[in-house]
Amino acid sequence: MDIDFKTKITALNERQRGWFATAMIAMVLADGNIDRSEVDFLVRITNMVKDEATVDRLKKFIQFKTIPPLGKPSGINRKVAMSMIIDLIRVAVADKDFANKEKEMIREIGENLGFGQHEIDKLVLYGFELMPK
Repeated sequence: MDIDFKTKITALNERQRGWFATAMIAMVLADGNIDRSEVDFLVRITNMVKDEATVDRLKKFIQFKTIPPLGKPSGINRKVAMSMIIDLIRVAVADKDFANKEKEMIREIGENLGFGQHEIDKLVLYGFELMPK
């Protein structure tokens, strides 16, 4: 699994990177199926985080296949939030499936990023358009 992020990781502060990495891990683990390429992808995701304690915590979620808790991120503007959610949707549909648990995770993340229900519904529909053929 390889995703060319639309989100400019270098523009995020350390806390925002940690939140985005946590959201990515939650998204991959949401459907309950995780293959070797997804594990490799998640380990690479942790590399965008510099804080060792955060990296260790994230690796434990991966190791135990446990969805990490997500709070509301701070200081993320709407444009960056939109690019994050699109990246997360692209991760969700990379396996040519958009499972209900993945859609639920998108809804939760969308709410945490400050999107309204109508906007989130549109983003979920957009996810089907992003699904590889």
